[in-house]
Amino acid sequence: MNSPFVGLNVTSEMIEVAIRPTGEMWKTNVAEETIAETATKLKSLQPRLVVMEAAGGCELPVAGVFAIYGLPLAIINPRNFRDFARAVGRISRFDYTHAGLLAHFGELVDPEPRPLPEELIETLKHLRTRRHNMLQMLLIERRCLGEVPLALRNDVQRHITFLEQSIAALTQEFNRSVRSSAAWR
Repeated sequence: MNSPFVGLNVTSEMIEVAIRPTGEMWKTNVAEETIAETATKLKSLQPRLVVMEAAGGCELPVAGVFAIYGLPLAIINPRNFRDFARAVGRISRFDYTHAGLLAHFGELVDPEPRPLPEELIETLKHLRTRRHNMLQMLLIERRCLGEVPLALRNDVQRHITFLEQSIAALTQEFNRSVRSSAAWR
């Protein structure tokens, strides 16, 4: 069997996946665990290409994790995608899901995947691991907040604030690193 083409539509709330030529489709919410689960599932399919649209920035964490997993990724320009949809008569997308149309784009156009440099993938792995560790610390501190004596609450709250700011900074750095990569040029 030929390697499948995968279309991925990422919004702030969900990931929609469509696979061609099998027609398999599914949706999942956007969360750290589900992004990794989706990447693992797709890695097992050994796709020829995973196609995503560069639109809005919601795709950055997904693209970064997929790069870490070594999936062949093509991030396409929204204008090119709209032109394709118009050319194949699917601009309304009523008979295709967005992900399905992206998979069709991948199959017909076969854009060149742009793998990230190994050093950037290592950086993304470290950022992701650090963020995960900080999230675990944040959960522990939030649980402690209601249990500590009043004299310690301000200290715990300051640490919670620090952790939240650190997590936001790590997320921003992860996304910035992905966006500045060759995949977006």
